[in-house]
Amino acid sequence: MKKWLWALVGVIAITITIGFFVHQKEMKQPGVIKIVHISPLTGDAAVWGQWEKEGINLAVEQINKNGGIKGRRLVVLHEDSKADPKTAVSIIRRYIKVDKVKIFIGGTLSSTTLAMAPIAEKNRVILLTPSAQSPKISEAGDYIFRLFISSSGEGKYLYQLAQKMGIKKPALLYINNDYGVGLKDVIRKLFGEKTEILIDSYEPQTTDFRSQLQKVKKFQPDGIFLLGYPKDMALILVQMKEMGIKAKIFAPDAFEAEEIIKIAKDAAESVYYVYPILPKLEQTLKVKKLFLERYKKDMNIYNAMGYDAVMILATAIKNSFEKYGKVDGETVKKELYKLKNFPGVTGYITFDKNGDVLERSMEARVVKNGRFVKLWEIK
Repeated sequence: MKKWLWALVGVIAITITIGFFVHQKEMKQPGVIKIVHISPLTGDAAVWGQWEKEGINLAVEQINKNGGIKGRRLVVLHEDSKADPKTAVSIIRRYIKVDKVKIFIGGTLSSTTLAMAPIAEKNRVILLTPSAQSPKISEAGDYIFRLFISSSGEGKYLYQLAQKMGIKKPALLYINNDYGVGLKDVIRKLFGEKTEILIDSYEPQTTDFRSQLQKVKKFQPDGIFLLGYPKDMALILVQMKEMGIKAKIFAPDAFEAEEIIKIAKDAAESVYYVYPILPKLEQTLKVKKLFLERYKKDMNIYNAMGYDAVMILATAIKNSFEKYGKVDGETVKKELYKLKNFPGVTGYITFDKNGDVLERSMEARVVKNGRFVKLWEIK
């Protein structure tokens, strides 16, 4: 092996070793409150994990700048699930067993959240997902919370949008995981048994959708629902254009990602999708300004949910210290359920008996001239 390559290997090894010891030092510091964020930070789903990470880090900075939580510094460590349920499970088990962590932010994706939920429930630790949507999460356990609207809510908004556009003969093309199945089931039910409908799926990591699209082309729908992630939805649009398939296209909030425009280009034009609305509240405007100063870009809903996740947990932790003189999964769970109309940047937050927030407002958006354009709020 060449000398320069050996040197590179050595640098990488030293970096990993230093990172490991820095991590251990952070986790073992006395007077430090530890939270672990488990999210896809690499791969096709990384865009959501990275957005959450930005909001989380901003919240941590603000909390520590103002004295921490009851004088204790907050530390949030970010771990890459790679969008893989097995990896997510391995991470949460390690932190529970080795580092005795009691509070986790994550799954981000429905599949990883649902994989970790039984472990969190069994060990009585908090798992708060900012953005996972599967309806199954509502029944995942008393220690499982989420900030985002479930597929039941988003599917309803997508259906209402399609109804406004007069869709009578839809086709549903969904990614075969907890997220895609959840959306598909909701939309299928809303259209009713009498509706002529085509439903087909594809596996994660698929790049060639021509066999599914041949069925769609033969069916001749007036509306096509793409229920997936940015990369696969973008590739489907490209292949639809190549095959001459024309219909109104509808997509969930996952559609709003620059990767869509980069891959699909003009094939993404006129795609309709739904997206959560950031309210014009005083606290929202304040944090949007802080976010712009910190990252030199506008805050989106995923940034905001990451920020709210930390702030809500920090409040529950503070209340736990004051009421019980300690912080663990049980005390934080009690305080999370007690929160009423918490002033989050995503809106006022109250958890129901399933650990879900009440439904959020959403609006219709469309791609126009390569840009994501707001249309109207969906009532």
